Amino acid sequence: MKAKLTFIVSIVTLFFIACTDDEIANQDNKDSNSNSALADEEYTNQWIYDQMRRVYLWNDKLPASPDYMQHPDKFFYNILYKYGQVDGDRFSWIEEDKSKKTATRALFADVRLGFDCIPMAYFTGNNEPSSVGLFVITVDEGSDAQAKGLKRGQVIYQVNAINVDSENYRTILDNLTSCTLGVYNSLGRKDVLKTFNASASKPSPVFISKVITRSNVKIAYLMYNAFEKNSTDIEDSYEYDMELIRSIQNLKEQGITEFVLDLRYNLGGYLTSAMNLASALVPNRSTEKIFAKQQYNAHYTDSLKKMYGANVFNTYFLDKVYGTNHEIPKLNLNRLYVIATDYSASASELIIHGLRPYMDVYHIGLTTTGKDKASLTIKSNDKRILWQLQPIISRLTDAKDEGNYFNGLKPNYEISEWAEGYQMADAYYIDGNGQRVDIQLPLLSRWKGGLYELGDPSEPLLATAIEQITGVARTRSSETTVPDNWIIKRVPQIKLDKKKAVILIDK
Repeated sequence: MKAKLTFIVSIVTLFFIACTDDEIANQDNKDSNSNSALADEEYTNQWIYDQMRRVYLWNDKLPASPDYMQHPDKFFYNILYKYGQVDGDRFSWIEEDKSKKTATRALFADVRLGFDCIPMAYFTGNNEPSSVGLFVITVDEGSDAQAKGLKRGQVIYQVNAINVDSENYRTILDNLTSCTLGVYNSLGRKDVLKTFNASASKPSPVFISKVITRSNVKIAYLMYNAFEKNSTDIEDSYEYDMELIRSIQNLKEQGITEFVLDLRYNLGGYLTSAMNLASALVPNRSTEKIFAKQQYNAHYTDSLKKMYGANVFNTYFLDKVYGTNHEIPKLNLNRLYVIATDYSASASELIIHGLRPYMDVYHIGLTTTGKDKASLTIKSNDKRILWQLQPIISRLTDAKDEGNYFNGLKPNYEISEWAEGYQMADAYYIDGNGQRVDIQLPLLSRWKGGLYELGDPSEPLLATAIEQITGVARTRSSETTVPDNWIIKRVPQIKLDKKKAVILIDK
Protein backbone atom coordinates (compact mmCIF):
# COMPACT_ATOMS: atom_id res chain seq x y z
CA MET A 1 0.00 0.00 0.00
CA LYS A 2 1.85 3.07 -1.17
CA ALA A 3 0.61 6.54 -0.44
CA LYS A 4 0.93 7.75 -3.97
CA LEU A 5 -2.76 7.33 -4.47
CA THR A 6 -6.32 8.80 -4.90
CA PHE A 7 -8.47 9.03 -7.98
CA ILE A 8 -8.61 10.50 -11.45
CA VAL A 9 -11.06 12.89 -13.03
CA SER A 10 -13.79 11.76 -15.44
CA ILE A 11 -12.75 9.50 -18.30
CA VAL A 12 -13.94 11.82 -21.05
CA THR A 13 -11.73 14.66 -19.83
CA LEU A 14 -8.55 12.62 -20.00
CA PHE A 15 -7.95 13.16 -23.70
CA PHE A 16 -8.38 16.89 -23.19
CA ILE A 17 -5.93 16.90 -20.31
CA ALA A 18 -3.35 14.87 -22.21
CA CYS A 19 -3.55 17.11 -25.27
CA THR A 20 -3.34 20.24 -23.18
CA ASP A 21 -0.25 19.01 -21.35
CA ASP A 22 1.45 18.25 -24.67
CA GLU A 23 0.64 21.73 -25.90
CA ILE A 24 2.00 23.24 -22.70
CA ALA A 25 5.17 21.16 -22.94
CA ASN A 26 5.79 22.38 -26.49
CA GLN A 27 5.20 25.94 -25.39
CA ASP A 28 7.61 25.41 -22.49
CA ASN A 29 10.39 24.52 -24.92
CA LYS A 30 9.78 27.72 -26.87
CA ASP A 31 9.63 29.77 -23.71
CA SER A 32 12.92 28.27 -22.52
CA ASN A 33 14.69 29.88 -25.47
CA SER A 34 12.95 33.23 -25.18
CA ASN A 35 13.39 33.49 -21.39
CA SER A 36 16.94 32.21 -21.05
CA ALA A 37 17.89 35.32 -19.07
CA LEU A 38 15.56 34.34 -16.21
CA ALA A 39 17.01 32.50 -13.24
CA ASP A 40 15.91 28.85 -13.05
CA GLU A 41 13.80 29.41 -9.94
CA GLU A 42 12.00 32.42 -11.38
CA TYR A 43 11.45 30.59 -14.66
CA THR A 44 10.08 27.53 -12.83
CA ASN A 45 7.83 29.62 -10.60
CA GLN A 46 6.32 31.43 -13.56
CA TRP A 47 5.53 28.02 -15.09
CA ILE A 48 3.97 26.89 -11.79
CA TYR A 49 1.81 29.99 -11.60
CA ASP A 50 0.61 29.60 -15.19
CA GLN A 51 -0.47 25.99 -14.59
CA MET A 52 -2.23 26.89 -11.35
CA ARG A 53 -4.05 29.79 -13.00
CA ARG A 54 -5.38 27.37 -15.63
CA VAL A 55 -6.58 24.36 -13.59
CA TYR A 56 -6.40 25.12 -9.84
CA LEU A 57 -9.81 24.83 -8.18
CA TRP A 58 -9.26 28.11 -6.34
CA ASN A 59 -7.57 29.91 -9.23
CA ASP A 60 -9.51 33.08 -8.41
CA LYS A 61 -7.80 33.10 -5.00
CA LEU A 62 -4.23 33.06 -6.32
CA PRO A 63 -2.15 36.10 -5.30
CA ALA A 64 -2.05 38.73 -8.03
CA SER A 65 1.66 39.52 -7.61
CA PRO A 66 3.51 36.53 -6.12
CA ASP A 67 7.21 36.55 -5.26
CA TYR A 68 8.82 34.57 -8.10
CA MET A 69 12.27 34.60 -6.46
CA GLN A 70 11.49 31.86 -3.88
CA HIS A 71 12.51 28.22 -4.00
CA PRO A 72 9.85 26.43 -6.13
CA ASP A 73 8.36 24.30 -3.37
CA LYS A 74 8.10 27.29 -1.03
CA PHE A 75 6.59 29.37 -3.84
CA PHE A 76 4.01 26.64 -4.57
CA TYR A 77 2.81 26.26 -1.00
CA ASN A 78 2.72 30.02 -0.47
CA ILE A 79 0.23 30.53 -3.30
CA LEU A 80 -2.19 27.78 -2.21
CA TYR A 81 -5.60 28.76 -0.88
CA LYS A 82 -5.83 28.40 2.92
CA TYR A 83 -3.11 25.76 2.81
CA GLY A 84 -3.47 23.15 5.56
CA GLN A 85 -6.91 24.33 6.67
CA VAL A 86 -9.91 22.02 6.63
CA ASP A 87 -12.00 24.40 4.52
CA GLY A 88 -9.09 25.17 2.21
CA ASP A 89 -6.41 23.22 0.38
CA ARG A 90 -4.92 20.36 2.41
CA PHE A 91 -3.92 18.12 -0.46
CA SER A 92 -2.11 19.94 -3.30
CA TRP A 93 1.60 19.19 -3.41
CA ILE A 94 4.77 19.57 -5.41
CA GLU A 95 7.81 17.33 -5.75
CA GLU A 96 10.86 16.91 -7.93
CA ASP A 97 10.01 15.30 -11.28
CA LYS A 98 10.79 11.59 -10.96
CA SER A 99 11.83 11.40 -14.60
CA LYS A 100 14.47 14.10 -14.12
CA LYS A 101 15.64 13.51 -10.55
CA THR A 102 14.86 11.08 -7.76
CA ALA A 103 11.67 12.20 -6.04
CA THR A 104 11.00 12.17 -2.33
CA ARG A 105 9.29 8.98 -1.16
CA ALA A 106 5.85 8.67 0.29
CA LEU A 107 5.44 7.47 3.85
CA PHE A 108 4.75 3.90 2.84
CA ALA A 109 8.02 2.56 1.47
CA ASP A 110 8.45 2.17 -2.28
CA VAL A 111 10.85 -0.69 -1.58
CA ARG A 112 8.65 -3.47 -0.22
CA LEU A 113 10.08 -4.76 3.03
CA GLY A 114 7.15 -7.12 3.30
CA PHE A 115 4.99 -5.09 5.66
CA ASP A 116 3.11 -1.83 6.09
CA CYS A 117 3.02 0.29 9.21
CA ILE A 118 1.55 3.45 10.66
CA PRO A 119 3.61 5.87 12.81
CA MET A 120 2.18 6.73 16.20
CA ALA A 121 3.34 8.06 19.54
CA TYR A 122 2.88 5.77 22.55
CA PHE A 123 3.61 5.51 26.28
CA THR A 124 5.41 2.79 28.20
CA GLY A 125 4.53 4.06 31.67
CA ASN A 126 3.11 6.95 33.68
CA ASN A 127 6.49 8.44 34.50
CA GLU A 128 7.89 8.03 31.00
CA PRO A 129 7.73 10.57 28.15
CA SER A 130 6.09 9.49 24.93
CA SER A 131 8.01 7.47 22.37
CA VAL A 132 7.35 7.06 18.65
CA GLY A 133 6.86 3.69 16.99
CA LEU A 134 5.80 2.14 13.71
CA PHE A 135 2.68 0.05 14.35
CA VAL A 136 2.58 -2.90 11.96
CA ILE A 137 -0.82 -3.10 10.24
CA THR A 138 -0.22 -5.71 7.52
CA VAL A 139 2.46 -8.30 6.75
CA ASP A 140 2.75 -9.71 3.23
CA GLU A 141 1.94 -13.40 2.90
CA GLY A 142 5.08 -15.38 2.09
CA SER A 143 7.46 -12.49 2.77
CA ASP A 144 10.76 -12.83 4.58
CA ALA A 145 9.38 -10.46 7.21
CA GLN A 146 6.59 -12.93 7.94
CA ALA A 147 9.05 -15.82 8.07
CA LYS A 148 11.23 -13.96 10.58
CA GLY A 149 8.26 -13.44 12.91
CA LEU A 150 6.90 -9.97 12.16
CA LYS A 151 3.19 -9.82 12.97
CA ARG A 152 0.34 -7.36 12.72
CA GLY A 153 0.02 -5.32 15.92
CA GLN A 154 3.71 -5.39 16.82
CA VAL A 155 5.31 -2.00 17.44
CA ILE A 156 8.66 -1.25 15.81
CA TYR A 157 10.72 0.92 18.13
CA GLN A 158 14.10 0.39 16.48
CA VAL A 159 15.42 -0.13 12.91
CA ASN A 160 18.97 -1.38 12.44
CA ALA A 161 19.80 -0.36 16.04
CA ILE A 162 18.49 3.19 15.48
CA ASN A 163 15.59 4.27 17.68
CA VAL A 164 12.46 5.51 15.91
CA ASP A 165 11.70 9.09 16.96
CA SER A 166 9.68 12.16 16.00
CA GLU A 167 12.42 13.33 13.64
CA ASN A 168 13.14 10.17 11.64
CA TYR A 169 9.85 8.24 11.61
CA ARG A 170 9.11 9.38 8.04
CA THR A 171 12.48 8.29 6.62
CA ILE A 172 13.89 5.52 8.80
CA LEU A 173 12.68 2.82 6.37
CA ASP A 174 13.90 4.69 3.30
CA ASN A 175 16.09 2.88 0.76
CA LEU A 176 16.41 -0.31 2.81
CA THR A 177 16.69 -3.70 1.14
CA SER A 178 17.09 -5.50 4.46
CA CYS A 179 16.78 -4.62 8.13
CA THR A 180 16.81 -5.85 11.71
CA LEU A 181 13.92 -4.64 13.85
CA GLY A 182 13.42 -4.05 17.54
CA VAL A 183 9.74 -4.64 18.33
CA TYR A 184 7.28 -4.88 21.16
CA ASN A 185 5.81 -8.35 20.67
CA SER A 186 2.28 -9.62 21.33
CA LEU A 187 2.97 -9.68 25.08
CA GLY A 188 4.16 -6.09 25.11
CA ARG A 189 7.78 -7.15 25.65
CA LYS A 190 10.81 -6.09 23.66
CA ASP A 191 12.10 -8.52 21.07
CA VAL A 192 14.59 -8.43 18.18
CA LEU A 193 13.72 -9.75 14.73
CA LYS A 194 16.88 -10.72 12.88
CA THR A 195 17.75 -9.38 9.44
CA PHE A 196 15.17 -9.99 6.74
CA ASN A 197 15.17 -8.98 3.09
CA ALA A 198 12.85 -6.94 0.92
CA SER A 199 10.03 -8.67 -0.96
CA ALA A 200 10.44 -9.51 -4.61
CA SER A 201 7.14 -7.90 -5.59
CA LYS A 202 4.38 -5.77 -4.14
CA PRO A 203 1.18 -7.47 -3.01
CA SER A 204 -2.16 -7.18 -4.74
CA PRO A 205 -4.51 -4.51 -3.34
CA VAL A 206 -7.06 -7.32 -2.92
CA PHE A 207 -5.61 -8.25 0.46
CA ILE A 208 -8.36 -10.61 1.70
CA SER A 209 -11.36 -12.09 -0.09
CA LYS A 210 -13.42 -14.71 1.75
CA VAL A 211 -16.91 -15.83 2.75
CA ILE A 212 -17.93 -15.93 6.41
CA THR A 213 -21.04 -17.89 7.35
CA ARG A 214 -22.90 -16.78 10.48
CA SER A 215 -26.49 -17.66 11.48
CA ASN A 216 -26.95 -19.29 8.05
CA VAL A 217 -26.04 -16.01 6.35
CA LYS A 218 -23.20 -16.00 3.83
CA ILE A 219 -21.25 -12.77 4.22
CA ALA A 220 -18.64 -11.62 1.72
CA TYR A 221 -15.58 -9.96 3.26
CA LEU A 222 -13.26 -8.07 0.92
CA MET A 223 -10.30 -6.09 2.19
CA TYR A 224 -9.12 -3.78 -0.57
CA ASN A 225 -6.06 -1.65 0.19
CA ALA A 226 -5.60 0.56 -2.88
CA PHE A 227 -7.47 1.54 -6.03
CA GLU A 228 -4.60 0.48 -8.29
CA LYS A 229 -5.06 -0.90 -11.79
CA ASN A 230 -1.80 -2.86 -12.11
CA SER A 231 1.56 -3.64 -10.55
CA THR A 232 3.69 -1.64 -12.98
CA ASP A 233 1.51 1.30 -14.12
CA ILE A 234 1.87 0.18 -17.74
CA GLU A 235 -0.73 1.90 -19.89
CA ASP A 236 -3.71 -0.27 -20.87
CA SER A 237 -2.89 -2.87 -18.23
CA TYR A 238 -5.64 -3.67 -15.73
CA GLU A 239 -4.39 -6.77 -13.93
CA TYR A 240 -5.41 -5.58 -10.46
CA ASP A 241 -8.82 -4.39 -11.69
CA MET A 242 -9.38 -7.81 -13.22
CA GLU A 243 -8.29 -9.53 -10.01
CA LEU A 244 -10.71 -7.35 -8.03
CA ILE A 245 -13.63 -8.26 -10.27
CA ARG A 246 -12.68 -11.97 -10.32
CA SER A 247 -12.64 -11.91 -6.52
CA ILE A 248 -16.12 -10.39 -6.46
CA GLN A 249 -17.36 -12.93 -9.03
CA ASN A 250 -15.97 -15.75 -6.88
CA LEU A 251 -17.77 -14.37 -3.82
CA LYS A 252 -21.02 -14.16 -5.79
CA GLU A 253 -20.69 -17.78 -6.95
CA GLN A 254 -20.52 -18.87 -3.30
CA GLY A 255 -24.02 -17.51 -2.74
CA ILE A 256 -23.29 -14.46 -0.60
CA THR A 257 -26.21 -12.23 0.37
CA GLU A 258 -24.35 -9.63 2.47
CA PHE A 259 -21.14 -7.72 1.79
CA VAL A 260 -18.52 -6.17 4.08
CA LEU A 261 -16.00 -3.98 2.24
CA ASP A 262 -12.89 -3.15 4.28
CA LEU A 263 -11.20 0.12 3.23
CA ARG A 264 -9.66 0.99 6.60
CA TYR A 265 -6.15 1.62 5.17
CA ASN A 266 -7.13 2.54 1.62
CA LEU A 267 -5.89 6.04 0.74
CA GLY A 268 -7.47 6.01 -2.71
CA GLY A 269 -6.32 5.45 -6.30
CA TYR A 270 -7.77 5.46 -9.80
CA LEU A 271 -11.34 6.59 -10.28
CA THR A 272 -11.69 3.90 -12.94
CA SER A 273 -10.93 1.25 -10.29
CA ALA A 274 -13.50 2.84 -7.98
CA MET A 275 -16.04 2.80 -10.82
CA ASN A 276 -15.42 -0.94 -11.36
CA LEU A 277 -15.96 -1.70 -7.68
CA ALA A 278 -19.00 0.55 -7.30
CA SER A 279 -20.56 -0.94 -10.44
CA ALA A 280 -20.43 -4.44 -8.92
CA LEU A 281 -21.94 -3.28 -5.63
CA VAL A 282 -24.73 -0.94 -6.77
CA PRO A 283 -28.22 -2.51 -7.03
CA ASN A 284 -30.19 -2.32 -10.28
CA ARG A 285 -27.12 -1.17 -12.15
CA SER A 286 -27.51 0.96 -15.25
CA THR A 287 -24.87 2.75 -17.28
CA GLU A 288 -27.29 5.70 -17.35
CA LYS A 289 -26.90 6.18 -13.61
CA ILE A 290 -24.36 8.70 -12.32
CA PHE A 291 -21.73 7.55 -9.84
CA ALA A 292 -20.03 10.92 -9.30
CA LYS A 293 -19.81 14.47 -10.63
CA GLN A 294 -16.90 16.92 -10.84
CA GLN A 295 -16.93 20.69 -10.41
CA TYR A 296 -13.95 22.71 -11.73
CA ASN A 297 -12.98 26.37 -11.71
CA ALA A 298 -14.97 28.63 -14.06
CA HIS A 299 -12.25 28.79 -16.74
CA TYR A 300 -11.66 25.04 -16.86
CA THR A 301 -15.42 24.37 -16.77
CA ASP A 302 -16.02 26.57 -19.82
CA SER A 303 -13.19 24.90 -21.74
CA LEU A 304 -14.46 21.39 -21.05
CA LYS A 305 -18.08 22.25 -21.77
CA LYS A 306 -17.21 23.83 -25.13
CA MET A 307 -15.22 20.77 -26.21
CA TYR A 308 -17.41 17.96 -24.84
CA GLY A 309 -20.71 19.33 -23.58
CA ALA A 310 -22.17 19.43 -20.08
CA ASN A 311 -22.20 15.63 -19.75
CA VAL A 312 -18.41 15.61 -19.46
CA PHE A 313 -18.72 16.35 -15.73
CA ASN A 314 -20.55 13.10 -14.97
CA THR A 315 -19.05 9.68 -14.26
CA TYR A 316 -21.32 6.67 -14.78
CA PHE A 317 -21.51 3.08 -13.60
CA LEU A 318 -19.99 0.44 -15.89
CA ASP A 319 -21.12 -2.93 -17.26
CA LYS A 320 -17.57 -3.98 -18.17
CA VAL A 321 -14.24 -3.52 -16.40
CA TYR A 322 -12.83 -0.21 -17.58
CA GLY A 323 -10.47 -0.70 -20.54
CA THR A 324 -11.55 -4.33 -21.10
CA ASN A 325 -14.46 -6.44 -22.39
CA HIS A 326 -14.77 -8.36 -19.12
CA GLU A 327 -18.26 -8.26 -17.61
CA ILE A 328 -18.70 -6.86 -14.11
CA PRO A 329 -20.93 -9.10 -11.97
CA LYS A 330 -24.17 -7.74 -10.54
CA LEU A 331 -24.53 -8.52 -6.84
CA ASN A 332 -27.86 -6.70 -6.41
CA LEU A 333 -27.27 -6.13 -2.72
CA ASN A 334 -29.87 -4.54 -0.48
CA ARG A 335 -27.23 -2.92 1.70
CA LEU A 336 -23.49 -2.58 2.11
CA TYR A 337 -21.24 -2.42 5.17
CA VAL A 338 -18.00 -0.46 4.72
CA ILE A 339 -15.16 -0.44 7.23
CA ALA A 340 -13.42 2.92 6.98
CA THR A 341 -11.22 4.95 9.32
CA ASP A 342 -9.20 8.15 9.44
CA TYR A 343 -6.76 6.41 7.06
CA SER A 344 -9.50 5.99 4.43
CA ALA A 345 -9.36 8.77 1.85
CA SER A 346 -10.39 9.97 -1.57
CA ALA A 347 -11.70 7.11 -3.74
CA SER A 348 -12.52 5.14 -0.58
CA GLU A 349 -14.72 7.99 0.61
CA LEU A 350 -16.27 8.30 -2.85
CA ILE A 351 -17.37 4.66 -2.75
CA ILE A 352 -19.34 5.37 0.43
CA HIS A 353 -20.69 8.73 -0.71
CA GLY A 354 -21.35 7.81 -4.34
CA LEU A 355 -23.34 4.64 -3.51
CA ARG A 356 -25.57 6.16 -0.83
CA PRO A 357 -28.10 7.62 -3.32
CA TYR A 358 -28.77 4.04 -4.49
CA MET A 359 -28.55 1.83 -1.39
CA ASP A 360 -28.10 1.76 2.38
CA VAL A 361 -24.39 2.07 3.12
CA TYR A 362 -23.40 1.54 6.76
CA HIS A 363 -20.00 2.93 7.74
CA ILE A 364 -18.16 1.17 10.59
CA GLY A 365 -14.98 2.62 12.11
CA LEU A 366 -13.90 6.24 12.43
CA THR A 367 -14.44 9.54 10.62
CA THR A 368 -12.60 9.45 7.30
CA THR A 369 -9.92 11.85 6.02
CA GLY A 370 -12.28 14.22 4.22
CA LYS A 371 -10.84 14.38 0.71
CA ASP A 372 -13.86 15.34 -1.37
CA LYS A 373 -11.73 16.74 -4.17
CA ALA A 374 -9.63 15.48 -7.07
CA SER A 375 -6.21 16.51 -8.30
CA LEU A 376 -4.11 16.25 -11.45
CA THR A 377 -0.46 15.45 -12.18
CA ILE A 378 1.19 18.22 -14.24
CA LYS A 379 4.67 17.79 -15.71
CA SER A 380 6.71 19.67 -18.30
CA ASN A 381 8.95 18.50 -21.14
CA ASP A 382 11.12 21.56 -20.57
CA LYS A 383 14.46 20.37 -19.18
CA ARG A 384 14.68 23.50 -17.01
CA ILE A 385 11.49 22.53 -15.15
CA LEU A 386 12.61 19.96 -12.58
CA TRP A 387 9.31 19.80 -10.68
CA GLN A 388 5.91 18.21 -11.08
CA LEU A 389 2.68 19.49 -9.55
CA GLN A 390 -0.34 17.80 -8.02
CA PRO A 391 -2.88 20.62 -7.57
CA ILE A 392 -6.48 20.15 -6.50
CA ILE A 393 -8.60 20.80 -9.58
CA SER A 394 -12.18 19.74 -8.78
CA ARG A 395 -14.82 19.12 -6.15
CA LEU A 396 -16.64 15.78 -6.13
CA THR A 397 -20.34 15.25 -5.50
CA ASP A 398 -22.74 12.34 -5.76
CA ALA A 399 -25.59 11.99 -8.26
CA LYS A 400 -27.71 14.35 -6.14
CA ASP A 401 -25.04 17.07 -6.28
CA GLU A 402 -24.31 16.55 -2.59
CA GLY A 403 -20.71 16.72 -1.39
CA ASN A 404 -18.57 19.01 0.78
CA TYR A 405 -17.56 16.24 3.18
CA PHE A 406 -14.22 17.95 3.83
CA ASN A 407 -14.64 17.23 7.55
CA GLY A 408 -14.74 13.53 6.71
CA LEU A 409 -17.55 10.98 6.59
CA LYS A 410 -18.80 10.11 10.06
CA PRO A 411 -19.43 6.44 10.88
CA ASN A 412 -22.79 4.92 11.66
CA TYR A 413 -21.02 2.71 14.20
CA GLU A 414 -17.95 4.33 15.75
CA ILE A 415 -15.26 1.91 16.85
CA SER A 416 -11.46 2.11 17.02
CA GLU A 417 -9.24 -0.90 16.44
CA TRP A 418 -6.56 0.88 18.49
CA ALA A 419 -8.78 1.18 21.57
CA GLU A 420 -9.82 -2.45 21.15
CA GLY A 421 -6.24 -3.71 20.87
CA TYR A 422 -4.31 -1.46 23.25
CA GLN A 423 -4.97 0.31 26.51
CA MET A 424 -5.30 4.00 25.65
CA ALA A 425 -4.12 7.02 27.65
CA ASP A 426 -5.12 10.67 27.24
CA ALA A 427 -2.60 13.04 25.66
CA TYR A 428 -2.47 16.10 23.42
CA TYR A 429 -0.32 17.83 20.82
CA ILE A 430 -0.06 21.37 19.48
CA ASP A 431 -0.90 21.57 15.77
CA GLY A 432 0.61 23.84 13.13
CA ASN A 433 -1.83 26.62 14.01
CA GLY A 434 -0.84 26.56 17.67
CA GLN A 435 -4.07 24.84 18.71
CA ARG A 436 -4.24 22.05 21.27
CA VAL A 437 -5.59 18.75 19.92
CA ASP A 438 -6.67 16.13 22.46
CA ILE A 439 -5.95 12.52 21.51
CA GLN A 440 -5.55 9.05 22.99
CA LEU A 441 -2.41 6.96 22.63
CA PRO A 442 -1.52 3.33 23.38
CA LEU A 443 -0.10 2.58 26.83
CA LEU A 444 2.12 -0.42 26.19
CA SER A 445 2.75 -1.21 29.84
CA ARG A 446 -0.91 -2.33 30.03
CA TRP A 447 -1.01 -4.54 26.96
CA LYS A 448 -4.36 -5.84 25.71
CA GLY A 449 -2.96 -7.97 22.92
CA GLY A 450 -2.47 -5.53 20.05
CA LEU A 451 -4.35 -5.48 16.77
CA TYR A 452 -6.57 -8.46 15.95
CA GLU A 453 -5.88 -10.52 12.83
CA LEU A 454 -7.51 -9.08 9.72
CA GLY A 455 -10.32 -11.21 8.34
CA ASP A 456 -10.89 -13.00 11.64
CA PRO A 457 -14.61 -12.79 12.51
CA SER A 458 -13.62 -11.69 16.03
CA GLU A 459 -11.65 -8.69 14.71
CA PRO A 460 -13.61 -5.79 16.28
CA LEU A 461 -14.58 -3.82 13.15
CA LEU A 462 -15.50 -6.91 11.15
CA ALA A 463 -17.25 -8.38 14.20
CA THR A 464 -19.35 -5.21 14.46
CA ALA A 465 -20.46 -5.62 10.85
CA ILE A 466 -21.36 -9.28 11.48
CA GLU A 467 -23.27 -8.23 14.59
CA GLN A 468 -25.33 -5.72 12.60
CA ILE A 469 -26.02 -8.26 9.86
CA THR A 470 -27.01 -11.18 12.09
CA GLY A 471 -28.31 -9.40 15.19
CA VAL A 472 -26.02 -11.55 17.36
CA ALA A 473 -23.97 -9.39 19.73
CA ARG A 474 -20.20 -9.69 19.47
CA THR A 475 -17.88 -10.36 22.39
CA ARG A 476 -16.19 -7.17 23.57
CA SER A 477 -12.59 -7.03 24.74
CA SER A 478 -12.05 -6.63 28.47
CA GLU A 479 -11.35 -3.09 29.65
CA THR A 480 -8.20 -2.14 31.51
CA THR A 481 -8.34 1.20 33.25
CA VAL A 482 -5.55 3.76 33.18
CA PRO A 483 -4.04 4.41 36.65
CA ASP A 484 -5.83 7.15 38.63
CA ASN A 485 -2.61 9.15 38.92
CA TRP A 486 -2.10 9.29 35.14
CA ILE A 487 -1.01 12.76 34.02
CA ILE A 488 -2.12 13.98 30.60
CA LYS A 489 1.03 14.71 28.62
CA ARG A 490 2.01 16.68 25.56
CA VAL A 491 3.36 14.57 22.70
CA PRO A 492 4.85 15.34 19.26
CA GLN A 493 2.39 15.51 16.38
CA ILE A 494 2.83 12.27 14.43
CA LYS A 495 0.76 11.79 11.31
CA LEU A 496 0.51 10.04 7.97
CA ASP A 497 1.14 12.45 5.12
CA LYS A 498 -2.24 11.93 3.43
CA LYS A 499 -1.77 14.72 0.93
CA LYS A 500 0.49 12.27 -0.94
CA ALA A 501 -2.61 10.28 -1.85
CA VAL A 502 -2.63 11.53 -5.41
CA ILE A 503 -4.75 11.21 -8.53
CA LEU A 504 -3.19 9.06 -11.23
CA ILE A 505 -4.26 10.01 -14.75
CA ASP A 506 -5.17 7.04 -16.93
CA LYS A 507 -4.35 8.39 -20.39
